[in-house]
Amino acid sequence: MSDMYDLLNPESLSENYVRQLRQTIDAYLPQHVFVGEVLQNALDAVREAPSGKHKIDICIDFDSSEVSIRDDAQGFPNEPRLLFLGGGRKDGKKLAGQVGVGLKVVLFSSESFTIRSRTADGSFRFTVDNACDFDKAPDDRPTFAMPRLFEQDHSPLGTLGTEVRYRFRSESKVLQNYFQEVQEEALPRGLRSDFIQTLANAVQSGKFPNRFAALLACDLKRFSYLGMTGVPDSLKDTAVTVTVRCSDPFAILGDELGELFDGGTEFTFQSPVGYLEMTESASWARPPKPALYGQNLGAGGVDLPKVQNGFNVTEYRTAADLELLLTNARGKLPEEIESFKRNLFPRINFVRLTVARIPHFERYLPGGSQRVFSANGVVTRHSPDLTKGRNQQYVRCFDMVVDVDAELNYGKTHLKNMRLVGLLKSFVNEAYRSTIQNAASRFVGKTDPFEEEERSVSFWSRVDLLRPELSLRKVPQDENDVIALFFELTGMGKFPEFRWYGLSQRDRYDARAVIQRAGESVEILDSPTEAALRVVEFKIHAGSITQDFDREDKVPRDIHLLVAYEEGESRSPQFQFLDIDDSDTAMRAPERIFPHVKRVLKDTQTGYEVQVLLLQDCLEEFFPPPPPPPTAPEDAIDD
Repeated sequence: MSDMYDLLNPESLSENYVRQLRQTIDAYLPQHVFVGEVLQNALDAVREAPSGKHKIDICIDFDSSEVSIRDDAQGFPNEPRLLFLGGGRKDGKKLAGQVGVGLKVVLFSSESFTIRSRTADGSFRFTVDNACDFDKAPDDRPTFAMPRLFEQDHSPLGTLGTEVRYRFRSESKVLQNYFQEVQEEALPRGLRSDFIQTLANAVQSGKFPNRFAALLACDLKRFSYLGMTGVPDSLKDTAVTVTVRCSDPFAILGDELGELFDGGTEFTFQSPVGYLEMTESASWARPPKPALYGQNLGAGGVDLPKVQNGFNVTEYRTAADLELLLTNARGKLPEEIESFKRNLFPRINFVRLTVARIPHFERYLPGGSQRVFSANGVVTRHSPDLTKGRNQQYVRCFDMVVDVDAELNYGKTHLKNMRLVGLLKSFVNEAYRSTIQNAASRFVGKTDPFEEEERSVSFWSRVDLLRPELSLRKVPQDENDVIALFFELTGMGKFPEFRWYGLSQRDRYDARAVIQRAGESVEILDSPTEAALRVVEFKIHAGSITQDFDREDKVPRDIHLLVAYEEGESRSPQFQFLDIDDSDTAMRAPERIFPHVKRVLKDTQTGYEVQVLLLQDCLEEFFPPPPPPPTAPEDAIDD
């Protein structure tokens, strides 16, 4: 046996491959693992098939946690190497799949995985069991032998195409995580969410058999690969049929989602390929429906008239169109215009802008309005991070898609080219400042910067904090409460290691402070320099910041300290909470630990740790309950 490593054959480095595979799986969103990745493969296969009408059939069986997806394209090739991580042959084709990863993510998340294919050269099938155990200890890990060619399928598919069938373990969190995201994105207030009415409209109009079918279709069209922002001609006639089976929706999916089955346990519906926008969902409404307008905004947005019940949709494709979106009321363009013309406009496929009132967006779109970037139709998790413009209350009065010709990263959630991302964010900010905010203010009239629910929040009925030492009487329910509690404790001398240099609602992060850490002397507080300023972020629940990380609104490495009332749960498997004693920070640089920090939030991909200060724990430390009164001896005599 050779004592040399072959850099092109990492069999002897299998543990590195296993770790890389686990990190790759953790980078994928739950909806992509559940149904999105295999659906994306089917869509790509249809795009490469001969022209004509095609169909994709999806079957979701909640009883067995099994999903099957079948297409009628040219069939998966008999090339087992394509099931290796990174094995793929889509480079340069501008398809949703690029690097040959997604199918492997599903395979290694499954208890059972079967692929069947019929091509012009024949039929084959391949099954893998217990692939989800790939990262167990080496002695407990199954073997995954793979033939050079897949074996013949003796019961072949009836037509050319591919069928992928996979089942998750009953204890797997794939389904749980997926539907948790569905509820958070589409139904933030449960069955009281405004979007519930649109689900009912969809059923009453005959589009869907029940409200759960409508919810699933809307989620797939807004947050998965089915929702392509620009539908290529090869997919415009493709019929996507979804069948759902669930014998006990309440037991399996919970009361709220179970209610949306409307008494059904098995049903089928169809959905076209395409991103869900108000033009589609508002069409399901009963009269009087909001009217669709296509009025140009004009320089500075001054040409858009006020409308009581409607929404305005405009699209921009040419460089001249894009310049109009950046032209203010005085006819001037932003300073970056030449950079946009040279480096950005040639990459933009189109911009589609919908202007409407906030209540309309909340009613007709799951999660309300969004500002998204997509890459050749595939929606990313980037956020424009709007900071420019005087009237920030109008940000939620427009829904925007900017589609660019660009490549996606491994998890297909972000663009690879971060310089392009920076240009896109700058472009959207300038468009908002130049035209969109004015157009929105004219179209919807004066808007309250707070939602109706926020204006009517009950303060008196909040849970009592039960801390008589404090002037804050209620348990924090808002980020402002957290800030107020922290600074009240500071005024009581509980945080002498902090010196504050300002808070801001306009900056990307909440505050800056000089903080005396474990290994530093008090001189850092008495004679500070700008280099000593630390970035501090405030949250109600520490775990909620992972959503900001996923959207790239905030970057873990930028934040030195996260102050929260309580820990909550991480919304992303990429980020995990650890005790400070178990952290790399405590092991490698204990002198850098901030005072009162007992937890860290770790990025499992980069290893970076954000230190977390939890005020709920601090209250227990600062104001311990009084000791119980002494008990009388059992033999004491009551005089």
